[in-house]
Amino acid sequence: MHLQAARAACAPAASIPRTIGACAMLIAFTAAPAHAAPAESGKFPDRPIRLVVPFPPGGGTDVIGRLVAARLSTALGGTVLVENVAGATGTIGSAQVARAAPDGYTLLLGISATHAIAPAIFPRLPYDPVRDFVPVGRLAYGGNVLVAGPAFTGKDLPALIAQARRPGADLAYGSWGPGSGGHLAGESLNVSSGIHLRHIPYKGVSPMLTDVMGGTLPVAMSDLAGTLPLIRSGKVRALAVTGSERSVALPDVPTFAESGVPFRIDSWFALFAPARTPAAIVDRLEHAVDAIMAEPAMQAQAATLGMRFTPQPRAAFAAQMQQDIRAWAALVKTSGAALE
Repeated sequence: MHLQAARAACAPAASIPRTIGACAMLIAFTAAPAHAAPAESGKFPDRPIRLVVPFPPGGGTDVIGRLVAARLSTALGGTVLVENVAGATGTIGSAQVARAAPDGYTLLLGISATHAIAPAIFPRLPYDPVRDFVPVGRLAYGGNVLVAGPAFTGKDLPALIAQARRPGADLAYGSWGPGSGGHLAGESLNVSSGIHLRHIPYKGVSPMLTDVMGGTLPVAMSDLAGTLPLIRSGKVRALAVTGSERSVALPDVPTFAESGVPFRIDSWFALFAPARTPAAIVDRLEHAVDAIMAEPAMQAQAATLGMRFTPQPRAAFAAQMQQDIRAWAALVKTSGAALE
């Protein structure tokens, strides 16, 4: 990717403020050749590492990806470059990494949507989240947030449910893509509350929030990291958060469960390498990730982003991912969520 293209890719929409940490560095991407031989662990890395973020610039995944890339560059004594490969709710970029050479020079910042939800909602998923990847470890976890703009005057989630139950009500909610955690949280809300909010999928967080602020979309399920600046500036209002506990960044905002909607599944961010990446390289990456995520600066940044930066060893995370795949599959079946 040329520098001019990197500048364009990192430019946020005019109506969306630059998110914390997003696009802090310009990207000069040099892809590792597909035929590259596995690197010797003692020399790793001896060229730039490509970290694929499978969503557009400006969202929470992009924010965390750039934070991790900057710290990982220092920890490894090399260069980690972020490339945004967006599309199909993160599955296009994920498939690209699944097909990459297993040499440690192409990594993926995967999330619940790409590795736990996708198998249940995409009938022809171009990769197997378990077979085609080796997890380096979980980076962070947390919930998403239901936000409202001027088109919705209610103060909380019960008010939204009450309005949706009125005769003739026609309300819609947005998510950052079909099969995303936001999509399934919205469908879970519909099922548990006996309402029907129409789902409007977007190709990213920024265009969705533009419509919320503009009043053309009443509410949206969004990621915390990418939305907190707008909440703090008063441009959107937080109605409720998903996950098992309140967000450290929004302690006064109740969870879905506290609001009467039994949705407690946390979303996570994790680092993946292609399957068959040499164990010595994966070990080095895991140790580097554990070290940087434990840094006080990263812990402070976690609170700012509304996330919990809690590394989880890859063996434990692999087991959790299997559990989450089953949990999300059950939710997809119960909610009837499907690709539009």
